[in-house]
Amino acid sequence: MKKFLTLKKIFLPILIFIGLSQFIKIDKENEIVNSSLDFLSIESPTKEISKIIKNQCYDCHSDETKFPWYADIAPVSWWLKSNIDGARDFMNFSKWGLLTPKQKIAKMQECFEALQEEEMPVALYILMHDESQFTAKEGESLQEWFKNYNTPLN
Repeated sequence: MKKFLTLKKIFLPILIFIGLSQFIKIDKENEIVNSSLDFLSIESPTKEISKIIKNQCYDCHSDETKFPWYADIAPVSWWLKSNIDGARDFMNFSKWGLLTPKQKIAKMQECFEALQEEEMPVALYILMHDESQFTAKEGESLQEWFKNYNTPLN
């Protein structure tokens, strides 16, 4: 009987928290994308590179996020939104045109390093989105493209 009361003391508050947390919704509305500021429109990478970036990066690193069904379940939704906000703060392909040439070069170097160190795509994201996993060839192509990125410093 003591075990039951102890379990009840532990799980009841957790269940109440989870139940009440469902009333705190995240903002899932994406900003309107201005194509004149979008990375793919400005930089015009090859078709192969465009496809990789669009399919593997834009979901978190742009204002074109497609929120999955579990984005409605707190507290997972809070964690998801926090990660997306952090990803957009690091690199938002939808706002590429707002960066200076020096900032663009620095971002491309950071992207190269994140791929080289296998920090991107994030392992948990890959686990939940099989399609986000790079093939070895895709990863190498993207790394090479980021590494060799150059823009005139005006």
